[in-house]
Amino acid sequence: MSFDTKREKEMRKKFGPRKNQYIKVHEVQLIDDKGENLGVVQTEKALALAEERGLDLVEVGATVQPPVCKIMDFAKFMYLQEKKAKSSKKSKSKDIKEFRFTAVIDKGDIEHRVKRAKEYLQKGFPVKITMFRKGRIPKEQASEVFDSILTNFTDYSSIEPEPVNEGRYIFLTFKPDGKTKDKQNSKKEGEDV
Repeated sequence: MSFDTKREKEMRKKFGPRKNQYIKVHEVQLIDDKGENLGVVQTEKALALAEERGLDLVEVGATVQPPVCKIMDFAKFMYLQEKKAKSSKKSKSKDIKEFRFTAVIDKGDIEHRVKRAKEYLQKGFPVKITMFRKGRIPKEQASEVFDSILTNFTDYSSIEPEPVNEGRYIFLTFKPDGKTKDKQNSKKEGEDV
């Protein structure tokens, strides 16, 4: 049984699975374009069958002997793989929404960002409220403004028990459900407001 070399794995990652004339084995386990298993077939015969149907012969299982190959449209296959990868990245990016504030922000800007943050919380996203201290703004002033912003989120529970101070940043993350035990800015279990 032959396994892929490191170079072959890198090539597969870069260019996708092997196809057509790049499949260098004598026999393959063949699956046709309708999904039916045709059994072990000589590679030349499988290539001829794929060409006859106007499709590509693509290696989908290289770790078994003989490798599993499928007759398919390679461009469509790669497009769907890319689309799937992008959608998984998008779902990861939707995990948390962040809203940034500074200590010298205008009231109208605060109201607008708080309104948007509440909309995201109602949609089910966790929201991170971040205060950034610019220049020589004292920590106390930033904490004061941050505390006044937090009063708008009393209906939601925070993930961290207290605001976290990291260098010039102060942040607190809220989650949409609004019920958590022993958390700041949250309702207790079973308590109605």
